[in-house]
Amino acid sequence: MSFVVISHRGRKTGEKENSIAAFEKAIKMGAEGIECDARLTFDNEVIIIHDRVSETDKEPLTLPELFLYIKKKEAPFFIEVKSSSKVLIEKIIEEIEKEDLWQLVHAIGFSTVIKTALKAQEKYPKLRVMPFVNFPPFSFIKVPQKSYGLFLGWIDEWRGSQFLFRKLIPQQRLEKLVKLYKKNGFKVMAGVINNEKGLRYFKNAGITDIVTDEIELTSKILK
Repeated sequence: MSFVVISHRGRKTGEKENSIAAFEKAIKMGAEGIECDARLTFDNEVIIIHDRVSETDKEPLTLPELFLYIKKKEAPFFIEVKSSSKVLIEKIIEEIEKEDLWQLVHAIGFSTVIKTALKAQEKYPKLRVMPFVNFPPFSFIKVPQKSYGLFLGWIDEWRGSQFLFRKLIPQQRLEKLVKLYKKNGFKVMAGVINNEKGLRYFKNAGITDIVTDEIELTSKILK
């Protein structure tokens, strides 16, 4: 079984997150893939940044710069779209098509914003869209909309999110859920997982690709 460690924005590398320097350091530390964020500026340009765009942001990474780096490194990237803007996903798709990076670039995001990317699959069937599953137990009743894959997990900054997730989905239930998703053709990933118990929880359920801030710990647990 092959495992893939995915760095969350290049955090905890000592470099500015969502930057080439952070991505480069993350890969040197053992990450095989990178998760990053994309937003539109006030004049509808795409930049790689997590928080809302402000006039104080200094030289954020641009989409063309990011794609040149992806092409050079030949590493999988998971771009979280931070809005449901049609312009945002169209510009990302244009760049994917221009650089022919269909197999390396993924569009990910929460259900409220990823719907535009899901709709774009009709026109661009090669587009790899991966929504975050809001309430995984509901999948036993209704399988999520067709897409390349799905993300499961929690956000450490949201107090109690890990406890609630694992309370709703014990280990055996998670294993059944992963089998259900895979049976329906979804690639299943997890994030953002930063502790040993969480990493083993997903690893034991058969999830091989995990987004994390803790690259070295995750590499140790997964490998």
